[in-house]
Formats: sequence, structure tokens, C-alpha cells
Amino acid sequence: MLHQMKQIRFHFLCAVLFLSIGSCFPLETTYRVPLHEEGRVIVYLQPLPQEASNLRFIIDAISAIRSDGSHVPLSPLFNEIKGGELKGFQKLLATGVLTPGSYTGLSLMINKAFVQGEEGEVALFVSEEPITAGHPFEVRRRQASTLFLSLEASGAVTDSIRFTPAFSLAGPGGILLNLTGYVSNSASDLISVFDKKTMLVVDSIATGSGPKGIVLDQRGRRAYVALSGADAVEVYDLVTGSFISSIKLNFGDHPSELAITPDGRTLVSTNYGSNTVSIIDAIAMFQLQRVRVGQGPVSVVVDPSGFKAYVMNSLSSTVSVVDLTQRTVTVTIAVEGSPLRGAFNRSGNRLFVISENSPNLQVIDPSQFRVIEKIFIGMGAASITVSLRTDLILVGKKYDGEITIVDPLSSMFIDTIRLSGTAAFMTIDRQENTLFVAMPDRRKLLKINLTSKKTMAEIEVREGACAVVVVGER
Repeated sequence: MLHQMKQIRFHFLCAVLFLSIGSCFPLETTYRVPLHEEGRVIVYLQPLPQEASNLRFIIDAISAIRSDGSHVPLSPLFNEIKGGELKGFQKLLATGVLTPGSYTGLSLMINKAFVQGEEGEVALFVSEEPITAGHPFEVRRRQASTLFLSLEASGAVTDSIRFTPAFSLAGPGGILLNLTGYVSNSASDLISVFDKKTMLVVDSIATGSGPKGIVLDQRGRRAYVALSGADAVEVYDLVTGSFISSIKLNFGDHPSELAITPDGRTLVSTNYGSNTVSIIDAIAMFQLQRVRVGQGPVSVVVDPSGFKAYVMNSLSSTVSVVDLTQRTVTVTIAVEGSPLRGAFNRSGNRLFVISENSPNLQVIDPSQFRVIEKIFIGMGAASITVSLRTDLILVGKKYDGEITIVDPLSSMFIDTIRLSGTAAFMTIDRQENTLFVAMPDRRKLLKINLTSKKTMAEIEVREGACAVVVVGER
């Protein structure tokens, strides 16, 4: 009885620890009413021009205009537009769930407006009539329609006393495939598609419930998304962004993370809810085998050969080694603490593992299937990636708001990158040698130059920002 009570207490404490890490982990899933007959509209306010830096105005209401002229209110996410703060920064303005059909544009009601003068801020006269931004768009069942609203700052103030703004509206434009990136937003059932050069959101993809891990098959031009709330893996076309298929898993699997073999043929899903991994034929989009692993599998990494998958079992302090050819667990490796994520070095002869409640980075030798070294990095590790140019290890931290850089040759951390929040997920774009960091607590995606270690740009993302992947990553 005492032993059972200790086990229950241990699992409860582990659950609490995982809730504190970030929205990428399974226990964070919140279940919402999924879209059935409706579609979703997402409106971004595009970066304001220099001419608008002295303006401030209040949007009282925003609505979509149906083809019959009726107005459907949207839910604004903020209403005070400060030109100085939004210069060069894209902002998510409003969202809504709408009936499918044809729409002609948006309507905005401006409540108040001000201009900054030499002697302070001056109130402007505002029309009582709504402002229309015309652009035909379609709302389709269970899909997302993304719109981009731009302020034409020239002529926004007339006679020095009147606010007479003009807005233009546009839909998603074309983007080169090799410039594309994706962020899963688990709390809003959306994937944000962004341009990694301009660092602007360019489209959105509505998914099933609780999208978490994403992997790309860049040769096959497919994206695979783990749906924790729907017990499925969805497949999307990278070129068009269109839905291809849904791979059904078992009820209660709650898949959280995915990995794909280098040849793009085999997909591995960690199923936190059932303590299993699913081995999936990625081409045929069919589950081949379910393999039982340790307790609380939260992530998986495939070795460079594509023959073995290493599964981080958060509640049993183990790493399960799954033979993807035989589809069985061949070895179980004991590790320190609750393993969260792992990453291989460029030669594939070392696997680096972080644990949420351990101050050490653990080094596993895949030829010996054991931990051969521990490198002190401090508490609060949340994410990990390895630069394939330098073999330096980057560990995102929760408590310190930083990324710790570790040199595996000297077995010590040698530098840090300071952040303003938790680096919950990271990936490296090998084309530009830049680091993309998802920060769910700040609803931001950062782009960092790995040479200067300076933040180059940031994007506002949705609730529960989790995984980030880019075409051209390692």
C-alpha cells in the first residue's frame, strides 16, 4: 500500500512538472468544439508605415461583409492602434468563426483618433460611418481564411483635424517553398505559415484538435502534424497548403511528437496517452505497427541511418530504442530525471538528452546504448537542437529565459543567448544559419542569427505555440 501511494505521488509530481514546461507537452491539451460546418477567418494588421508613427486610434468594431451586404461581427484581439509601436511589426487583429460563403471585405468602426503634435497629442474628428476595406474572399467549411489589412497612412489626417484613413485588404499571396516555415498552435487548432525571410505570417491552416509536433518531408513536399486531441496525424501538401489525408490512431493515444526517417518513408508518433509509439508508412499514410514503450513518451528522434528511433519516456526515466525494421523495442536505456527531448550530433555517434528535472545534459553512445557522460547545464532545460555546422549544442531554458550553448569537445557550456521567455522549441535553418525559437509564454517566434547571436526579427503567433519547422532546416 505504501509503495502504491509513493508511485501515485511520483506520477502526480511529474504531471505538475510537465504542466509547468509549456504547451508542447501532452497534458497541456485543451479540447475545443471543432469546426464542422463553419470556417475560420483570421485578420492580421500589416506593419504600419513610418508616416503612421504619430497616429493613435481606437477600432470600436470589426466585421466581415457577406455578399448580401449583411455584417458578421469578428472578435477583436486588441483595439488600440499605436503607430509608433506597430511600425514594422505585423499584429493579429481579429478572428471569427463564420458561415461558409462569399464575402466582399471587412467593415471597421473607428471610435477615436489622435495625432501627436509638437505640444502633445491632439484629438481628431472621426466619421460616424464605418470604413470599408474591400476584397472578395471565400469562407469554406473547416478551413481558415487569412486576411491582411493595411493602413494607407498618406492622407489619413486631412485639414489637420480630421481622421480619414483608407485601408486595403488582401488574401494570402504566393511564397517560394524554400522560404516557408510553420508553427503549430495547439490551443487554437491552427498552423501559422510564415515567410522566413520577411518574418511575416502569410497564411493559416485550420487543423483538427490540438496540433503539436510537425515534421516535414521536403523531398515528398508533405507536412505531418500530430493532433493530440483528435488521436490522428494529419497530412498536408507543402506547395498548396491543402489537406491530403488523416491517419487515424487509437482512441486515447494523444500523439504529441513526430519523427521521420531521412528517406521520408517511415513516420514515428509518440503516443503519450497509451505509452506507445506508432510506426507509420508515410507514403501509404497507414499505421503499420504499435510498439509499447516506457511511461509517458513525449518525444522521439530518429538516428541518421533511419533504422532506430529513440523515445523519451518522461514518467519512467528511460529512453526506449525502437528498431524500425523489426518494429520492436530492442534496448531500454536508464537516464537521469524525466527525459524531454534528444538530438544527435552531425556524425550520429552521440545522442544528447535533456531532462526537465535534472541539471545535466546526458550523452548517450548509440553503439553502447548507455549514458557515457553528463554535462552540467543547470536546471530548467526545455528544448534542444544541434548545429550541424559546428556541432555546438543549444539548450533552451525555462527558468532563466536563455539558450545555453554547449561545446561537446570541452564538455561545458561556453555561451548564452538571452531571451525574454521560454524557448519551448527550436530548429536551425541550415540555409541561413539562423535559429527559430517558439516562445509560447510570449506568443512569439524569434529568428536569431547564430553568428552574432542577435535577434533578427520576431513574429506574433497564436495560443499554445508549440513546434516550429522550416523548409531547409537540418
